Amino acid sequence: MNSARRLAWTVVALLAVAALAFGADAALRAYAEKRMEAEIAQSLPDGVTAPGLSVDIHGFSFIVQYLAGRFSEVQVDAPSITTERGSVSASATANDVRIDRSFRTAPVLGSARGTLHVSQDAVNSLVSLPDPTAAIGLSSKTITYKATTQVLGLPLSYSAAVRPVADGKVVRLYPQSVNVTSGPVHFDVKSLLGGVFDGKPINVCIAPYLPAGLNVGEITIERSKASIDFQADDFSLDPKTFQTHGACPAS
Repeated sequence: MNSARRLAWTVVALLAVAALAFGADAALRAYAEKRMEAEIAQSLPDGVTAPGLSVDIHGFSFIVQYLAGRFSEVQVDAPSITTERGSVSASATANDVRIDRSFRTAPVLGSARGTLHVSQDAVNSLVSLPDPTAAIGLSSKTITYKATTQVLGLPLSYSAAVRPVADGKVVRLYPQSVNVTSGPVHFDVKSLLGGVFDGKPINVCIAPYLPAGLNVGEITIERSKASIDFQADDFSLDPKTFQTHGACPAS
């Protein structure tokens, strides 16, 4: 009977220790997630905020990972990255996240993969177009530039569609079609575009707009929305990283 009682108390004690361990693990995990959310928010460029930003640290045990100074996987979700001109959303997964246990220096992401989600309205608010009458439309696999101009005193509306393909820090725009949507139907719209639609891809370097070390992956265009994949290796969340931009490759 005494042996049974001792066994019962031992089991209870072990369960209590396990509960305390899990509780401590969860509490420290929550603290670290909040600290990393703050680190990311502070790293954003001036004029950019990310309300609703959340960080989830995966893997067990958190305490073991913390003492080792690195987390195996961290999920970051930003449902609304807001700028002065518009907002987008993003999600990313980082692996081998190296941390300073005192949180005095910013975490470093061993590797990160994510997706930026942009609506058609966001594209039109974020992109400065030279023509105030112009607009950008998103459809299956293509981006369409729509504008109205004057030809011999008559209004002419036209559209020019391109298919974007990302290549590191360069986005190549492959011409798809140019059409007159209203006005002189037989007018050669290509003449208005200065040889841009001569069949060759248009190379747009986006490196000056990206933090150094961040590369663009696949671009998926659907009706009224676009998804842009990105990746980075050994990427620090230090504010200096976001203030340092890449350079265009030599032509």
